[in-house]
Amino acid sequence: MPKHKPKRSAPTIDMTAMCDVAFLLLTFFMLTAKAKPQEMVVVDTPTSISQTKLPDAGTLTILVDREGKVFLDMAGQHTRMDLINTMNSTYQMGLTEKEMAIFSNVGSFGVPRNRLKQFLDTPVSERTKFPSLGIPIDSVDVNKSELANWIHNARLSQFRMKQEGKVKDEYVIVVKADASTPYPAVQGVINTLVDINVNKFNLITSMEGKPVAEGSKK
Repeated sequence: MPKHKPKRSAPTIDMTAMCDVAFLLLTFFMLTAKAKPQEMVVVDTPTSISQTKLPDAGTLTILVDREGKVFLDMAGQHTRMDLINTMNSTYQMGLTEKEMAIFSNVGSFGVPRNRLKQFLDTPVSERTKFPSLGIPIDSVDVNKSELANWIHNARLSQFRMKQEGKVKDEYVIVVKADASTPYPAVQGVINTLVDINVNKFNLITSMEGKPVAEGSKK
């Protein structure tokens, strides 16, 4: 009498729990992720063979476009909030709490102080169309230089945040100029840094290949 073989059936796996976990993770990342603020200026940096790497965080960047207009960008939401509170009270800029909160996340900016309120009130989609006049530099009196005021107070804010344990390091100053920027514009930024006792900073360039010595060519 032939043996009866039991019918084999493929095992089933209930994926409901896995789907729930995947959905929860996706929702978490969607809610917590922050979009990078749109840059107000595009800078095509000159090339060099320098291999010095800058930190991913803790930088204060001075951008100079091809027309010589100056923009600022700085890392750290806590620092930016402390900075704008200081600037608002010191220079009576008339910013609201909402506008200062926007500043803490706005990315780079390049407007005089008296235009900052209007800039912050501009919808995000229209902000890149806002007339960017650049942050004013006074080459005669550093106390009247808005760029010097911003940088000086930003460094103080970062130092306070470091003391409170909200950031790890003080700012690394970075100058990023376009390859076609007029030299006097860059020199004006450097002179401003020297005037406020910032004697160590980094010039950003694009990487190019090292030159090959004549003796090593084949």
